[in-house]
Amino acid sequence: MKAFTILYTIAAAMPLTALAECVAPSPPAEPPNGATATREEMVAAQAAIKSYDAAAAQYSECVRKDGGNPVKAGETIRAVERLAAQFNAELRVFKQRNGG
Repeated sequence: MKAFTILYTIAAAMPLTALAECVAPSPPAEPPNGATATREEMVAAQAAIKSYDAAAAQYSECVRKDGGNPVKAGETIRAVERLAAQFNAELRVFKQRNGG
């Protein structure tokens, strides 16, 4: 009973933000080279980047709601933007190579 009371006291004293910690998503691999990539590789890279973008948006929202580190959230959003720009550049090369 005494152990239960101690655990309850510790849990009650713990801030709620510690229970709902926001975890930054891991970025996908670099986009494939548009000059040599297959269509399947480009489609897979696009899907991975879209998934990363959605996860980054969720992370940013979590940080906004739970008072996490806004600097890290901003870094994650900028990483998505850089990755998307890299992919778009490779996609242009891919389309030029394939007449699209």
